[in-house]
Amino acid sequence: MAETPPTTPPPEPVDKPLEAMTVDELATALRYHNYRYFELAAPVIDDYAFDRLTRRLRDVAPSHPALDALVGDATAQGQKVAHDSPMLSLDKAYDAETVHKWADHFEGGVVMSPKIDGVAASLRYDARGRLLMALTRGDGKRGEVFTDNARFIDDIPKDLGEGPLEIRGEIYMKLSVFAGLAGDFSNPRNTTAGAIKQKDPKKTAGYRLSFFAYSVRGREFETLMDWVAWAKAKGVAVVDSELVERDEVQAGYDRWVAARARTDYEMDGVVFTANRTSEHVRLGETAHHPRYAIAYKFQGESGETTLEQIEWSVSRSGAITPVAIVTPISLSGAMVSRCSMHNLAILAGLGASAGARVVAMRRGGVIPHIEAVVTPGPAAAVIPTSCPSCGGPTTVDGDVLFCAAPQNCTAARIGTLEHFVKAAEIDGFGPKILDQLLSLKLVTSPPDLFDLTLPQLLSLERMGTKLARKLLDGVAAARTMPLDRFLKSLGVDDLGNVASTKLAETFNSLDAVLEARHEAIAEVYGLGELTATSIMGGLEERAEMIGLLRDRITVTDVATPEVVEVDPASDDPLAGRSFVFTGKMASMDRKTAQGHVKRRGGKTPSGVSGELDYLVVGDDGSPLLGDGAMSSKHKKADKLVAGGAELKIITETAFIAMVGGLQ
Repeated sequence: MAETPPTTPPPEPVDKPLEAMTVDELATALRYHNYRYFELAAPVIDDYAFDRLTRRLRDVAPSHPALDALVGDATAQGQKVAHDSPMLSLDKAYDAETVHKWADHFEGGVVMSPKIDGVAASLRYDARGRLLMALTRGDGKRGEVFTDNARFIDDIPKDLGEGPLEIRGEIYMKLSVFAGLAGDFSNPRNTTAGAIKQKDPKKTAGYRLSFFAYSVRGREFETLMDWVAWAKAKGVAVVDSELVERDEVQAGYDRWVAARARTDYEMDGVVFTANRTSEHVRLGETAHHPRYAIAYKFQGESGETTLEQIEWSVSRSGAITPVAIVTPISLSGAMVSRCSMHNLAILAGLGASAGARVVAMRRGGVIPHIEAVVTPGPAAAVIPTSCPSCGGPTTVDGDVLFCAAPQNCTAARIGTLEHFVKAAEIDGFGPKILDQLLSLKLVTSPPDLFDLTLPQLLSLERMGTKLARKLLDGVAAARTMPLDRFLKSLGVDDLGNVASTKLAETFNSLDAVLEARHEAIAEVYGLGELTATSIMGGLEERAEMIGLLRDRITVTDVATPEVVEVDPASDDPLAGRSFVFTGKMASMDRKTAQGHVKRRGGKTPSGVSGELDYLVVGDDGSPLLGDGAMSSKHKKADKLVAGGAELKIITETAFIAMVGGLQ
């Protein structure tokens, strides 16, 4: 998490030459001079000296948190910084029934607004209300700094007059501006994404970008419409927002569909959000999306085109997927030439083949698909019997075509390496470089990346010393990796962003994850039996690779809440007692619940036993509330109670009452 400049003076720095300062002394000096400049507007060193200090700390400790506090530091552009809280995606709906079912879970009206197709951003303001840092959404947990560019976007407030605050919103390009651009630009969204990454921030101004805010953090409001009124009074451009009743969502959606052609921005749906912020707190969030908002997506623009050929794409798992190469067609503001057909069953169901006249659609305005065949091609599609990458035999498993030996297939192995470097956040290793490394047998699997040397990289075509050193620096930075990132990098099916984060937060260490039983993984909030089976199988298959990686890198544990030492005579209902959580919780995730217990002197063992005090059953689909089936933990607890154990089985609501309500 990036630091915010303090409102009280940090310690004064020691009087030493930069080269003689320790890392801590450099950090203290940087914080002090950053405070003098940005908080007091009274610097005591010139810009050159400040830049030297910054460069020195960055050279000896490039990831030091003191560097995250810099404002207007051009060298910080593009650096990745953790969000104060995750920037989640929105749950999606494609029909009114789904939206109405969602709205049944809360009280009060609904705020309706267009879903702008732009670049999500977080704007941080210091204690005086001045723009401190601008971040892209990134992967939701960390974004890229583009503060200098943000200062050249007129709609982004540079001084709110109060703080500290965080405003979240969408940067976009008006369609009228995009229409007047000269050059080869694919669509407004991609152009916006490129504009905020200009190396010369002043060039960003030439793109005439706009900004709509949709939420604020750091101020409390009773309703979302109260926030809208406050923002407008501050001169903040807020996304068009209208309060409607819950039975009006379809009519509101239809109005936006009709108005879509008249708006001066791209939109791909309508967002509905509970108006009462108390309901936001009560409903909470999943690891993926808030429960108090939903995006009712447009179905997307469609059009006819010709399927010129079918290309077979080999993934890292060895799955071979049919991709339709079509005569380029403009759909939802983008030129489309490739469309997904997913698997053999869909290909056969469509009857698609080269020469066919087809209907292509960008579902939700994003992913191009072949929806139907208007006129069949002259001959049926031929399913390859040999892998298009390695030439080896293919096999069919269900509806999916596979390379029979993906471990020997170049495309699959490059895919595995590409996934690893992307998930591990090692920049610069594109498919061309990985292909060369694989061809020369310098890298055959992810652990080999950590054994690369400068001479080896310099042996590659078109590889210079500067780029080679940059690649090695990226590898070196990944030698220490947080647990969730490491798990995601392994390429296990069903172990993506959300699942890896949940496993890391539940088990806290890699050893604990690898030693976890199937039941324990299945009980992790939101995973379940099938996902647990997939994850365990994937980890077992990669046991050798995991061992080789652990020989080369350090996987950091997740910090656990401090266990409070409590007087045994305490009357706190949690102190000294043990709690296990099972089922789907409606108001919080399992990690939060465990944190409540640990902070107040309780214990949270991993399984149910006769010594357990409480089994807490989540309210969402709870058998205690007349809905759903018992989990394995619940069944075991029932048997223990029947056998005379003193443990108590309680609902999530009862637990919340025990801890004194949600905080």
